Amino acid sequence: MSHFFEVHQSIDQWGKVHVVSDSTNYYLTFGAGGQQSGMQINQPDRLLFQYTQAMMLGLLFFPKAHSALLLGLGAGSIAKSLLISDEQLHVTAIELRETVVEIAHQWFDLPKCERLSIETTDAFKYIKKTQQSHDLLFIDLYLDNGIQDSLTSNKFIRQCYNVLNEQGCLILNLWEEDKGYLPFDIPYLEETFNSQALMLVTDEGNIIVIIGKDFQCDPHPRRLQSKAKKLGDILDIPLQKLLNHLQVRN
Repeated sequence: MSHFFEVHQSIDQWGKVHVVSDSTNYYLTFGAGGQQSGMQINQPDRLLFQYTQAMMLGLLFFPKAHSALLLGLGAGSIAKSLLISDEQLHVTAIELRETVVEIAHQWFDLPKCERLSIETTDAFKYIKKTQQSHDLLFIDLYLDNGIQDSLTSNKFIRQCYNVLNEQGCLILNLWEEDKGYLPFDIPYLEETFNSQALMLVTDEGNIIVIIGKDFQCDPHPRRLQSKAKKLGDILDIPLQKLLNHLQVRN
């Protein structure tokens, strides 16, 4: 990362949080880990990473959603895009670290508005106790050294099911580990949600999983091309191209 330079650093009880730049983009990093989030400085509202762009495909399966729950705020890029996607959508974001929330507002243009609620708490404790339900659930929870153990538990999968409204949709960001091992029980996820998952592997190596609660997301997602074009134009991302790579899990 020799061509990167640090523009901000904060320290809290969990360690260091850095904002680094290559003059074109800002990146959020934790500790010695890799880039957690990013933003193009001259296009602050456009999703920079392909995996975050791919997660927006979940909106196609619940086009009139009123509420979205986001576990893991990071720099706020997903939250921003959800707000832009639909003026009627309310977003609740859960972030463990207040420092990260402050940085998202200060460095990554995360707006403060009535349609965005942010709670600073542990995401796993939140989803266990909350009485609120949502149409969409986006999960992007990673430590600086990889996936969190709690994310892979069957108990957490059941809690995800319970927090969704009828025919709600779960959109999950995963990372394939050594030798093709995916540290997540996809068969149990499908059994719990009573439907088959759609999956997409991004250029960065992320695996995006989309699954409907008690309904099957269109097993021929290319039928959604017209909706993908409209949403892609709003968000300025190649959603049609990404849709072509979304497949039912084998």
